[in-house]
Amino acid sequence: MSPGVNNLDCMNGKKIHFIGIGGTGMNGAAQLAAQAGYSVSGSDRAPGLEIFKTLENSGIRIVPQDGSGISTEIGAVVYSTAIEQNNPDLVRARELGLPLLHRADMLARLCKGKEVIAVAGTAGKSTVTGMLGWIFQCLGKDPTIYCGARMNNFGAWIRSGKSSLWILEADESDRSFLTFHPRHAVITNISEDHFGLSEVRKLFAQFKTQVSGIVIEQPEPFRELEKTVSLPGKHNLENAANALTLCKALGLDMQNCIAALATFNGIERRLERIGPLVIDDFAHSPVKIAAALEAVSGEFPAFSVYWRPHGYTPLFQGREGLRKVFCDFFSTHAACRLFILPVYYAGGTVEKKITSEQFVEQLAAAGVPAEFVESFQTLETRLREENLPVLGMGARDPELPEFARRIAKVIC
Repeated sequence: MSPGVNNLDCMNGKKIHFIGIGGTGMNGAAQLAAQAGYSVSGSDRAPGLEIFKTLENSGIRIVPQDGSGISTEIGAVVYSTAIEQNNPDLVRARELGLPLLHRADMLARLCKGKEVIAVAGTAGKSTVTGMLGWIFQCLGKDPTIYCGARMNNFGAWIRSGKSSLWILEADESDRSFLTFHPRHAVITNISEDHFGLSEVRKLFAQFKTQVSGIVIEQPEPFRELEKTVSLPGKHNLENAANALTLCKALGLDMQNCIAALATFNGIERRLERIGPLVIDDFAHSPVKIAAALEAVSGEFPAFSVYWRPHGYTPLFQGREGLRKVFCDFFSTHAACRLFILPVYYAGGTVEKKITSEQFVEQLAAAGVPAEFVESFQTLETRLREENLPVLGMGARDPELPEFARRIAKVIC
């Protein structure tokens, strides 16, 4: 990834600054760094995020993202792929000649010398990471867990254990999972998402060569799962099977593993129930949206759907697959209705090849009952008028889970 990662041994006792610390991947890495003894600061372009309280309670200092928090006292600046090159903190770090590390490089540093179980895949990796973490915790393994979303059983994105076992979510979306050389791995599935299918397959083929032990790619069938797993959707049964297949391959007591899985409470924004009639989900790609729609259709015969595309490029690249998913679903669920918000735009330079309005026009022309809503306020009005159970979907935008909680108070 970034140059100089092998020179991190000289950083002990020095300060580390995380750019975009509010992001789930970044705040988890920042917390683990703080718990490892580093002095950590961070910045974010979104002010007042709820996670800031957790970070500050961990001893992490939050500063403005205007370059003022970057000084020669900092040993390294950690960034993610989502950070633009003209970010003020990144620009200032370059001016001062500070080491720049990708988030995955920092994580690789933190788990160096540990027994790492990596969970990768196009979809389901957060849930499988949380499942494995909870199973191992219930079995007394005391693991450190790094997840891309808040684990409801732990109430946090990460758990810092005292054993040498680390369970982490490895992200293929920016190729950063190739930073890791885990002992064991689970590959939940491989499908077209951030890259074309051919490129995705090459990436995962490379990843498999970096695993020294067991690689789980096809889960075994476990007949008792339908009675054990309380999470909705066929995909969550597959997630559970992936977790249990690794546990079985590692020789763990399966009765205890299944008992632990029965008390797993899921992952934030992964088909998370917000009150009795609202479900909030991170779905943003065709595969994930199809899984969410299928799962919720098993809960409610009719419901309203809202979705916020998480970027102009992903919407443009995935438009054909998205259109097929929505067409297939709404052709058999005529009582449901789809509302699409504007594309989430967090700043930076990006070519707006397609807008939400244009995509809605394409869907409507194909017979999908889709409607563009220009704001959350308008969306709330329309959902009140429909007065049906609600499925909300979308990634990146921190207002999405807040809106789900708000709308859950008025849908009855």
